[in-house]
Amino acid sequence: MRKKEQLLWDALKRNAPESLWLQRVENVVGEGMPDVYIGATGAWLELKAPPRIPVRDSTPLLGAQDGLRVSQINWHLKNASILTAPQSYILIRTTQKELLLLPGRLAGIVNTCSLSALRAAKLNQATTTEWDEIVRILQ
Repeated sequence: MRKKEQLLWDALKRNAPESLWLQRVENVVGEGMPDVYIGATGAWLELKAPPRIPVRDSTPLLGAQDGLRVSQINWHLKNASILTAPQSYILIRTTQKELLLLPGRLAGIVNTCSLSALRAAKLNQATTTEWDEIVRILQ
């Protein structure tokens, strides 16, 4: 059975046009490197698919167990600190298939944010379908 992040990758590939070259990266050498390289823009994308939505609104959606590892946080923050670095993003899909695309510069706080806080910080403000908006931003 495929893991939730693998299913998110499958959905991303299914919904992205062929012109948006997406390359899944399985890197055991570059600790913290995001899951997906976007060849069309040189951007990076980390995929997260938490297994549940917390009951209390104040509870973090990801938390330490399902969130970014320290090496991933450090990678995104280092990337954000370099003026000429490509964009990096964090794509979260909830169990209700809600998509939250966040800028990588928020990596330091994403694990501690509630779902409502992540909704407020997301880049995608869907006008058609959420996947259309995600793809538009990534291009």
